[in-house]
Amino acid sequence: MVEMEHIVQKLEQTLGTSLGLKTLNAQEAAWLKESMTASQRHGNRIGHHNVEEALGSIFRGERETSRKERTHAGAYEYEALNEVWIPVNRQDPVRVIVADRNVLTESEIGLITLLLSSIHETSPGIVSKSSVKVEDERRAQQLGSWLKERLQAGELLAELPDELLLRSSLTEEMVPFLLINESEHAPTPSYKALQRLLKSYFDGDIILVPLLDKEWIILANQELLDGITTDDKEDTPAEGDQDLLSLFCMGLYELVSTEWVGDFHISAIPAVNALHALPQTVGMLRETMTIGRTFQVKEHIHLSTGLHLERLVYSIPEHQRNQFLREYAAGHTDLFEDSETLSTLESFFELDCNVSETAKHLYIHRNTLLYRLDKIKQETGLDVRSFSDAVLVKITLLLYKVTKRK
Repeated sequence: MVEMEHIVQKLEQTLGTSLGLKTLNAQEAAWLKESMTASQRHGNRIGHHNVEEALGSIFRGERETSRKERTHAGAYEYEALNEVWIPVNRQDPVRVIVADRNVLTESEIGLITLLLSSIHETSPGIVSKSSVKVEDERRAQQLGSWLKERLQAGELLAELPDELLLRSSLTEEMVPFLLINESEHAPTPSYKALQRLLKSYFDGDIILVPLLDKEWIILANQELLDGITTDDKEDTPAEGDQDLLSLFCMGLYELVSTEWVGDFHISAIPAVNALHALPQTVGMLRETMTIGRTFQVKEHIHLSTGLHLERLVYSIPEHQRNQFLREYAAGHTDLFEDSETLSTLESFFELDCNVSETAKHLYIHRNTLLYRLDKIKQETGLDVRSFSDAVLVKITLLLYKVTKRK
């Protein structure tokens, strides 16, 4: 594969001139496109220089010193930076070869332009694909910076401004995911590698936006998820959207954690309008991640649709949580320190207080489970087989978790 970085290095060695490779911002790209259009109208081209003339002038050591004698066909002087830009791909002028405006001669510009044309003819699409990948990352970083600024300012309902380059790629119904890697020593996946992996899993284009270090937001069109979960819907028609989203996140987590070693976590919420209040969406994803990791310590996938009661408990002020524990659970919180009791209660509540199903899930005899529940009743005075008592124990358990984590 032809890499532009390698080509620029070879050109530097051949010409004995300092060159660079630059990705333009939106304002610079707009100026370059306008300049290219104007040069085409006025016929300012270097086409009358053939390859032999360009090479001959270079190796004879001829250098034009007067700018008035030079024809910048294929190159454009950006006076604000005192630079000369040569578009890598004239069809998509986002990346340019850059040099000091007084360094390159007309013949050298001709050689570079002819070389780039030759590359496009012999390897169509290679350079443009590389340019597109770089542009994708630059646009994602631009959106990520805007989101961080809005979140820091507390502007959660801010709408995307028109100047954001990724705005045209967002739709009114996209499913957002938040991916975090908390490994201290494991290497962070590069943007390109992560984007490539996600596209292969979603089987289509997705929006990957870097936020904080080792934190990314993923936006996928609802149609991509519908296509992937079609088989799941046919096999399990009774499952709801939460279950399908959970299955999808499980596959995504397994893919990422298998590809890279690390402690990854994923949070997700139902489809949102990505054009409006995107900062609020990021805030909800982060909150879901925090709440999920507070109450579901061993889990790596956290869905907002399965954390309603936990979200309510988390919103209670700390002093009120402590007061509740003192009044209703005084002397009983030690019960939650016992791993066997804790796993029994969590499984019992997760399975809708069904004794038989809980015993099967824990791989214990039904009488063993009843013995454990009776022991909890003796120590707390609360029978979790009773609805009102079960609610009280459940809330106490959640309050204990969030207070302990704090």
